[in-house]
Amino acid sequence: MTTRPRAPALVARSAALTVCLALGGASLAQSSTPAATPTATTTPLTLDAALALLSGAPSVTQAQLSVQVAQKNLDAARTALGLTVSVSGNAAYTGPGTTTASDGTTTSLASSLSGSAGVNVSLGLLPWSSNQSSLRAAQRSLDLAQANLLAAGASARLNVYQQYYAAVLANLDIDVAARTLALRQRQLTVAQTQQTAGNATSESVLSAQAALQAAQAAQLQAAASLEAAQRSLGAALGQTVGTSAFPSVPAETVTLPDVAALVARARTSRSEVVDARNTLAAAQDTLDTQKRTQALPDITASVRYGPSGSGGLSANLNLTQGTVGAGYAVPLGTSSSTTGTTTDRISASISGSYVVYSPAVAAQVSAAQANVTQAQLSLTVAQQTVELDVRTKYSTLQTSIIAVQAKVTAVQVAQAALDTANARLKAGTGTADDVMAAELDLAQAQRDLQAARVTAQLTLIQLQNAAGGPA
Repeated sequence: MTTRPRAPALVARSAALTVCLALGGASLAQSSTPAATPTATTTPLTLDAALALLSGAPSVTQAQLSVQVAQKNLDAARTALGLTVSVSGNAAYTGPGTTTASDGTTTSLASSLSGSAGVNVSLGLLPWSSNQSSLRAAQRSLDLAQANLLAAGASARLNVYQQYYAAVLANLDIDVAARTLALRQRQLTVAQTQQTAGNATSESVLSAQAALQAAQAAQLQAAASLEAAQRSLGAALGQTVGTSAFPSVPAETVTLPDVAALVARARTSRSEVVDARNTLAAAQDTLDTQKRTQALPDITASVRYGPSGSGGLSANLNLTQGTVGAGYAVPLGTSSSTTGTTTDRISASISGSYVVYSPAVAAQVSAAQANVTQAQLSLTVAQQTVELDVRTKYSTLQTSIIAVQAKVTAVQVAQAALDTANARLKAGTGTADDVMAAELDLAQAQRDLQAARVTAQLTLIQLQNAAGGPA
C-alpha cells in the first residue's frame, strides 16, 4: 500500500500551529505568574459594624437636619398658641394759648399733657385662628420630615446591604476563579503532554490555552469587582473601607411576612402617602377658610370699663380672625381745663359686615373645592401605587425563596458528584483532574447558593422599605 505525501498547505499549517503553541505556552507561563499587588487589610468588617456607621451617611444626616428644623418650627407654633402679651403707651402735649369770645373777652388757656400706659393680651381661641392653622401646618411638615427620614435611612441601609454582599460575592468569585485557574493550568499541561506523546491535536491544546486565558480574565474581573464593592461601600458609609474580609453572610432562610400588614402600613406611612395626605389637609384648610369668608360676617366687638376719656379695662373679639384680647390702660397727665370727677362706666361697641353677593368669593370657594377633589384623587393614587409596589416585591420575594431552594439542591448534587469522584479516584477508575473539576463545580454551586440567598435577603429588605421601613 502506497502512502500519499501530505499536502504542502497542510504541512505549513501544522508548522504554524506548532510555532503558535510554543509561543502561547511561553506567554502563558509568564502571565500565569501573579504580579505583586499591594497587601490588603485583613481586619474583618461585619455587616453589623458597617450598619453602625450608617448614621454618618450624607443622605441620613440631611434628613435628620430636616426633622430637627421641622421640630423647632412645631415648637414655635405651639408656643405661639399661648397668650401674647404686649405693652402700649401714648402721650400728647398741647401748649398754652388764648381764645377770644364774640364779645371781645380774651381767655387764657393753660398747657396740657395727657397720655396713657397699658398692657394688652391676645389669644387665638377659635379653631380657625392663624396660630391654630400654623400649628397644623407645622405638624404636617414634621410628619413628612419624619417619613422622609425613615425613607432615607431605609434606602441607605439597603445600599449598605447591597455593597457589603457584593463584596462577599466578589470574595467567593475570587476563590472560584483561583480554583478554575488551577484546573485550567492542569488541563493545559495535560494537553501539552498528550500532544507531545501524539495523543492530542493542536486544536485541543489551543482550546485548553483559551480556557486558561478565560480563567485569568475571570480572576482579574473578580478582583476588580471586590475593589469596586469596597469603594461603593465606603461611599455609602461616608468613609474609606480598606479591608478585604467580609465575614457576614446572608440568612440561610427567609420567612415571608404578612402581605396584608405590609400593605396597610404602606398605605399610611410611606412618604409619598404622607405627602399626599398633607396636601389634602392643606387644601381642606384653604377650603374651610374660603367657606367661612363666604358664610360668616366680619364682626369685631369690644367692651370697655373705665373713665369716659381713656384708660380702664377693655376686651375685644374678632370673629373672622378667631382671636380674643384684653387690655388695661391707665390715663396719665393733667389738664388745667379739666374740672370735677369722672366716674367709671361701661362702654361697648360692635361693628361688622357681611358679603351678600360676590362672584369672586364664590369662585374662590369653587377653586378650593376643586383643589380638595384633586388632592383626594392624588392620595388615592399614591395609596394604590404603594400597594402595587408592595405586592410586586412580595411576589419577587416568593420567587427568590424558590430560587434558594433550587440552589440548595444544586449544592447537594455537586457534593454527591464530588463524593463519587473521590470514590472513583480511590478505586483507580478516576483521576485527580476529575476531583478538581468536581471541587470546582461544588465551589461554584456554593457561590450560586450564596448569591441566591443574597438576592432573597435584599428582596426582603426592599419589601420592608416598600411598606415604609422595618416594623
